[in-house]
Amino acid sequence: MRYQDIQWEDEDSGFEGEKAKKKEEEASFEDLLSQDASQNDEADIRVGRQVTGTISSIGTHSDTVLIELDALHTAVMDKNQIVNDKGEMEFHLGDKITAYVISKSGDEILLSRRMGQSKNPLEDLLMARNGQLPVKGKVTGENKGGFEVTIMGKRAFCPVSQIDTKFVANKAEYMGQEFNFLIEKVEEGGRNVVVSRAKLLKREGEAKIEELEARVDQELILDGIIREVKDFGAFVDLGGFDGFLHVSEMSYARVNRASDYVQKGDKVRVKLQKIETTADGKKRISLSMKAIQEDPWATLGTKFEVGKSYSGTVVRLENFGAFVSLTPGVEGLIHVSEMSWEKRINHPSEILKVGDSVQIRIIDIKMGEQKLSLSLKNIEEDPWANAETKYASGALFTGQVQSLKGFGAFVEIAPGVTGLVPTEILKRAYGESFKKKASPPQDLSVVVRELNLGERKILLSLPEIKDDSGDIAAYREYMESQEEKTHTKAALPQNRGTFGDLLAAKLDKSKAKN
Repeated sequence: MRYQDIQWEDEDSGFEGEKAKKKEEEASFEDLLSQDASQNDEADIRVGRQVTGTISSIGTHSDTVLIELDALHTAVMDKNQIVNDKGEMEFHLGDKITAYVISKSGDEILLSRRMGQSKNPLEDLLMARNGQLPVKGKVTGENKGGFEVTIMGKRAFCPVSQIDTKFVANKAEYMGQEFNFLIEKVEEGGRNVVVSRAKLLKREGEAKIEELEARVDQELILDGIIREVKDFGAFVDLGGFDGFLHVSEMSYARVNRASDYVQKGDKVRVKLQKIETTADGKKRISLSMKAIQEDPWATLGTKFEVGKSYSGTVVRLENFGAFVSLTPGVEGLIHVSEMSWEKRINHPSEILKVGDSVQIRIIDIKMGEQKLSLSLKNIEEDPWANAETKYASGALFTGQVQSLKGFGAFVEIAPGVTGLVPTEILKRAYGESFKKKASPPQDLSVVVRELNLGERKILLSLPEIKDDSGDIAAYREYMESQEEKTHTKAALPQNRGTFGDLLAAKLDKSKAKN
């Protein structure tokens, strides 16, 4: 419906008379609003136009704000127009501000950042619709399709999909609230009015994003509210538009799921990382909480030293070792080889589980790679310390059999120190019942024959076997064959036999010579 098609009542004749005095009296209301308002000249300072000026005065004992539009024009605005919902001043002296002319009588110009302050509600509705100007309204009721909204004394309808940019799960939370709306439709002389808040929020959000894009290199810190949480991150409401906070950008500490760190409704402070345009033209805003936290590696050297012991918490297990958190954001690795002096660890789960508190020793720090090498076993004294003296050839021990293999029995002669008694020596001592005599957890009296300190290996014998040189030689031959197998990565010939067979063959060869 065009302006000249409206049938005005008698009380509107004053408005028509005022318009008749202007040069544009024959132009439609929509045509007037569509003209360019890029400059604040006399033709542009008229009802419905958008103008920009500088705040020159803010009343301390009154609600009046003065806006200097140019050298010849000063406008007036109500102070509540520059105060947000929290009562905070959004503009100050000297700030530029853009508003709409809602009234002009002689030299008196009245401005508003929102529509709804003129004396003709229908005119305001049409002006707001055609100029897509925001209008304040109050949600007063609800119906099947949406909400009833009172705007400028008239009842309007807002579809439920247009009350917000997010899904509306509870309509009651909007009841009694005041919001700004865009007028979508004005029909039947103002009796049928349709409004949208979602479109206004989207428009305002797009404007804010454009402003952020222009300042993205200024390391902006923003306040937001967690709107939705996924395992991989969270969507943050930045005031009409969303940014995305990836789980890896929440903290220097390891965060496995976003819900472990933030919850819906949490207030957060984030740093703007980047703004990208997707293939479908949408803006993707990347945020970080970690970027405004202190990097724990920056001060690591003042808190941790190589060779010293600290407490930590096991946070992750892998086949090759366990990761331990020493402080939020600082983790180190205990390799399986650094877990125990006493036994070989095949998987860290044999002695550790996630959540365990452990005492560790730092054995290496690589600051450039942000890596810590830790040891669990080095907290205790190395059982192989002074091994040359403790486990010299001929030393006698009583130890417990840990395992019996085809080539011999492993006997623990001290905590963390295990030696091997070859199978043939066991057979010579115990005959065919050697498996019963040398199976775990039997105790055996043994004597040290050889110490290989480099490989931390001890070859043992039994005190009752006086001549075991042939057995020792066969053992060496066996070890050489194993070493050759490792280097060549080739399978042993099928006729090579077991270690016991090698020992027997060696003994037979020795007897044949005699």
